[in-house]
Amino acid sequence: MYEHYTHAQSYVPSINRPHAPERWEERTPADISLAEAWKDAVPVHAPECDADSTRLYAPYDVLLVERAGTLRTVLYNDRRIDPDGLAACPSCDGLYDPLQSSGTCRWCDAPLPTHRTAGGVTLVTGGDR
Repeated sequence: MYEHYTHAQSYVPSINRPHAPERWEERTPADISLAEAWKDAVPVHAPECDADSTRLYAPYDVLLVERAGTLRTVLYNDRRIDPDGLAACPSCDGLYDPLQSSGTCRWCDAPLPTHRTAGGVTLVTGGDR
């Protein structure tokens, strides 16, 4: 099974200019920079992207594609990812890694369920049984 990076391991690779920033501006109305989006995005497995690493920026359903240490481009998700190990926020449907998430959704700040199942494992937070 694919292992997700932890959010604490976020870094910003060098950016392929002008291509990657142009695709970011063209494909999203985001008011944050491409570098900030990389830090916020969730690492995902996207075999069709031919990438060393790929991250999903859920609010706009785009993939940030890194190859050879360079953030190369921004693609529409178009169901290119393998969602195993991820969960969807019940409020905004944004994907997140339940093993790396706190009590609120990183995309909409809604409370996340205290019982979540990801990849056949049930995660219970807050000491509930």
